[in-house]
Amino acid sequence: MVLPKEENLVYGIKLSSIGPGRSTGSDVVHDLSNMDLAMKLHYLKVVYFFNSHAAQGLTILCMKETMFDWLNEYYYTCGRLRRLESGRPYIKCNDCGARFIEAQCDKTIDEFLEMKDSSLQNLLVSQQVIGPELSFSPLVIIQI
Repeated sequence: MVLPKEENLVYGIKLSSIGPGRSTGSDVVHDLSNMDLAMKLHYLKVVYFFNSHAAQGLTILCMKETMFDWLNEYYYTCGRLRRLESGRPYIKCNDCGARFIEAQCDKTIDEFLEMKDSSLQNLLVSQQVIGPELSFSPLVIIQI
């Protein structure tokens, strides 16, 4: 359980979507492999820490512009899950976009890591999961 004081460690949350720089078309699909289906709803949550020197001059606009390019190559990550009449899921590459979350925290990396309650680090990662409506759930969520 997170106490109200600790909920304020990460604040100013803004949601947006970012998609590929060019459209994939309306009927493009990505069939899931048997391994994809075997893994089902496993989530990969990663937190990268950068010091202020490494991130100097990096802006949200710069990050989004870069994402336009790499999402052109990995356009299926911007799709949404759908089901065939047989029930087998697939990804409809409809350019809905990856979820982009901006949040603020006044603690430095060192201060955050020194906190005794390691569960507070979960505040640095989005806790959104796929569902309940698969057709509206993004496949990729990035929190900055």
